[in-house]
Amino acid sequence: MRKKVNYTVRHFRIINGVKQEFNPCEHKELADRCKLAYAFMTTGKKHVLVEKK
Repeated sequence: MRKKVNYTVRHFRIINGVKQEFNPCEHKELADRCKLAYAFMTTGKKHVLVEKK
């Protein structure tokens, strides 16, 4: 039987040489950049996010 393992995941970013912890759910800019990076990786073309009206 396998032993259950719990992981704690923490996110960090480096600003002006200082390592700071942050919550990625609170940063919409990070999510938008990830969407653009994924779109580029899958299609090989540059994309631009636009606001939905």
